[in-house]
Amino acid sequence: MATTIRLVLRYIFVGALSLFPLILVIIVVNYLKNLGISAYLSLHDYTDSFELTLALMAGVVAVFAVLGFSIEKYGRSIFISMIDSTFEKIPAIRSVYSVSKKLAAMLSGGEDGTKKEVVLVEYPKEGLWVLAYLLNRHENICVLFIPTSPNPTSGYTVLVDETKIKKTTLTLQEASSFIISMGADFPQKEAVSELIQTHQISAQGH
Repeated sequence: MATTIRLVLRYIFVGALSLFPLILVIIVVNYLKNLGISAYLSLHDYTDSFELTLALMAGVVAVFAVLGFSIEKYGRSIFISMIDSTFEKIPAIRSVYSVSKKLAAMLSGGEDGTKKEVVLVEYPKEGLWVLAYLLNRHENICVLFIPTSPNPTSGYTVLVDETKIKKTTLTLQEASSFIISMGADFPQKEAVSELIQTHQISAQGH
């Protein structure tokens, strides 16, 4: 009887996991739907017109598309540059806006100074390895952001010595995929495993 119950519970668990991607998609779609409905109702309260509200929402979507196109194609947007210049002159919100902009650039995989490395670090103790984003450094001290699963936008900011990290060739997209999937998607697994094993052999040699 106990064996049968365990088997049934296992089947239920495996079945639930098999539907997890579908459930996640439904949750995201439902969130976006609620967001759109909320935006529509808020606009409609001001316009009191169905046609005008839809036109305004279509205009907002079009603005997003144009901004995305100009940034992808030319690397910058005049409109965004004007906003940056304006907010940088306001002391009360300058620092918050600057930090938010850097985080957005990091999560979108921006180029040049905003493109961050993905590294391995032992956290919260030796022997446990996690992926982290290298955000900044000063001399041999590195500032790392360690994201949590399955939400890579939350996590911990830590300071570690440069000798404590292992550089990888993972992209931000690959690292985010690993974190969101809770390890089910394991890109460059051979290279990552080799880094950890090499470190362990080196540590044993000392």
